[in-house]
Amino acid sequence: MENILQALRDVPAAWVGLLGVIFGSLLTTLGVWLTNQSNAKNIKVQLEYDEKLYRQRVTKERLEELYILVCHWQHAMFSNFINLTLVMEGHTDYNQYLDSISASKPKDGIDFNRLEMILDVYGTKVHDAHDEAIKIREKINVIINDHKAAYRRGEPGHRFLPQFRQAQLEFENACDLLKAAIAESARNA
Repeated sequence: MENILQALRDVPAAWVGLLGVIFGSLLTTLGVWLTNQSNAKNIKVQLEYDEKLYRQRVTKERLEELYILVCHWQHAMFSNFINLTLVMEGHTDYNQYLDSISASKPKDGIDFNRLEMILDVYGTKVHDAHDEAIKIREKINVIINDHKAAYRRGEPGHRFLPQFRQAQLEFENACDLLKAAIAESARNA
């Protein structure tokens, strides 16, 4: 111990001061490095959180848009149902029905490509409800095609009304279930 004390007494005072400055600088550099590491970690966590919030917001917006597209689809199918029912009852002819479809504004049309895209990207949890609505729409299409063929043969359309009405009610219910599934997905997004 005495040797160490003697060695320290023999060192010039300038060197002791220089060693103190070097030691203080090393401690300061270490402190800055630790602070920077902590700040970088905090920024990374904040960016990940912001990205999560952004994704949730976008998902919610797309699901809300999907809900609206399904509402338009449901209303368009009901409008088609009303117009075709008039043909089946014999109040109008098929040409007037087709004219009513042609006269509908393009903005009234449903962008099925957008609907399918949103379903595939954001609505994976509602595919089953959508598939059910599609099945019933296909059932309606079969009835419409059968009626059209009978109409061309000059047969009355009254016999198609019960099954057409039933299929339309099933479609309305399927769309309501689809909208409920979309709303639930949006709430949980």
